Amino acid sequence: MAAASDLVPRSAGAKSGDSGADVRRIQAYLTKFGYLASDIPAQFGTEDTLAVPAPTKSGQFDENTEQALTNFQERYGLEPSGVLDQATLDLMNTPRCGFPDTAEFVLQGNKWGTTNLRYGFVNFSADLTQAQTRTACQTALSYWSAVTPLTFSEVDAATNPEIRISFVSGDHGDGSPFDGAGSVLAHAYYPPPNGGDIAGDAHFDEAEGWSVNLPATGIDLYTVGAHEFGHSLGLAHSAVGAALMYPYYGGPHRHLDADDISGIQALYGAQQSVYVTLDRIYATPHSANAWAHIPGFGWRKVKATTADGVVNTFAALASARAANQPVSVQITATEIELTYV
Repeated sequence: MAAASDLVPRSAGAKSGDSGADVRRIQAYLTKFGYLASDIPAQFGTEDTLAVPAPTKSGQFDENTEQALTNFQERYGLEPSGVLDQATLDLMNTPRCGFPDTAEFVLQGNKWGTTNLRYGFVNFSADLTQAQTRTACQTALSYWSAVTPLTFSEVDAATNPEIRISFVSGDHGDGSPFDGAGSVLAHAYYPPPNGGDIAGDAHFDEAEGWSVNLPATGIDLYTVGAHEFGHSLGLAHSAVGAALMYPYYGGPHRHLDADDISGIQALYGAQQSVYVTLDRIYATPHSANAWAHIPGFGWRKVKATTADGVVNTFAALASARAANQPVSVQITATEIELTYV
């Protein structure tokens, strides 16, 4: 993969019949992200469902390049002119995931055969402490486990877990080199049967400045991590701008959209009631609202289960917490509903 300057065009205006370096950059970008035919989608274990045939000549803005650019524009709600206008150039200049675009949430057999998944760290980012990285990744995985039967446990990376997490830069041996700061932030690979030895793995570009604080002072690892783990679980990109699986990074986005939930539940089903032990609970004055902290999931708002609102529910949770007694709850991405104490 060439440097970022060879991936993103430098100016707007290129159109059918033009030639030169910027046309080559347009073609490189459209090839990298699945709009012009290549073997890149296969490397990630996905299909080239959006691709048109490769250009007949590099650097020549031909019919195939025009159609590929039009497809890209249509996918992201831009004017489908087949001309590199400023809005299209601005989107191309936005940092994004390196996983190629394809028809979102295609169910093509790429899912794990177990719901008890393991992950391990091959190495860590120099930008963060190991504890910060672990917390960010554990929380990012919990977004997915909150709405599915999936569970995640950290193990040593040498034990061959389903998801291996690496912070690497440049050419790191998977056939998809990173391009330095900006442009491609990270990428991850589908579960088996595709992907070979790197199936499920998530790679983060160490050239980026990774951050875990809010407001973010760099690229938010919670957001990018959760997005990449979506690929590790079998999800493609979404064209819905509010979705976590939207490929372009617009700052911290630490929640799932309905589109994300629909996709992951199509693969693994919905979360069932589970027994958990709460480690913290909190209620606002007069118990008008309450929250419970669940290990492995984080804070969730308590959903009222009686006509009296949240008061009786919170009292039941408080009693269970005081006795260190597990409770049965339905966990979603934002709240818990008590089903049994």
